[in-house]
Amino acid sequence: MEQGIHILVTAGPTRTPLDEVRYWANIFTGNTGLQIALAMRDLGHVTLLTSNQDHLARLKPGGADHDARLTAIPFVTFNDLDLALAKSVHSQALNAVFMTAAVSDYQSAGAYCIESSNPVAGSNPPRWQWTVRDIQKPKIASNHTQIAFAATPTPKLIDKFRREWNFRGLLCKFKLEAGLSEEELKTKAQASRIHSQADVIVANTLQMVYGPDPAAYIIDAASCQRVPRGALPEQLRAYLARTLSRKLHR
Repeated sequence: MEQGIHILVTAGPTRTPLDEVRYWANIFTGNTGLQIALAMRDLGHVTLLTSNQDHLARLKPGGADHDARLTAIPFVTFNDLDLALAKSVHSQALNAVFMTAAVSDYQSAGAYCIESSNPVAGSNPPRWQWTVRDIQKPKIASNHTQIAFAATPTPKLIDKFRREWNFRGLLCKFKLEAGLSEEELKTKAQASRIHSQADVIVANTLQMVYGPDPAAYIIDAASCQRVPRGALPEQLRAYLARTLSRKLHR
């Protein structure tokens, strides 16, 4: 374990409240993030921000994966994660961030009962004109025949590291796509990496996640490597180890 090396890993989905008892979420568990955090322990102290309750149970004292080299911190909502990331960046000298959490792209901006829905004549693609009534409450009633939720984009947390939080360590972005070929994925992932000023990006498609040969691409400015998903944690550990070694020998 390298003295003074601090690594941050995020894992699990964020929840976005619809009212005080319901929320939006996604299908991902954060298990890849947990395995990455476990693989990094011999390189330095790892902080894992996770929304997976099983992870927290496994990592607490007496848990199956408890280790003094790894600290687990819970989050639930998008706002929780945003605040926890800002605190982590500002409270310790981080050397690397692996942003594997499945972060909500949208947040609710109101709930509405659809009272009428009429097609707009001649529109192509088809458009509809709705008449709606605001029904947002602490618990939205269950007796409406048809409802709709408005949503606004959430800030891209990965973009805050360089532009807002002035983080200068290794930044690893994760990107999932659907309906793209692998060549299209690689092109889009490289553009995404550059946009976020990330050093490296891990990218895959739903087909690559659930297909017969699960895999992901590790892409940086100089290389593009397709690796089996099961090997991803150790591959990223090796990537970080090489990066730290280069910095030590400059």
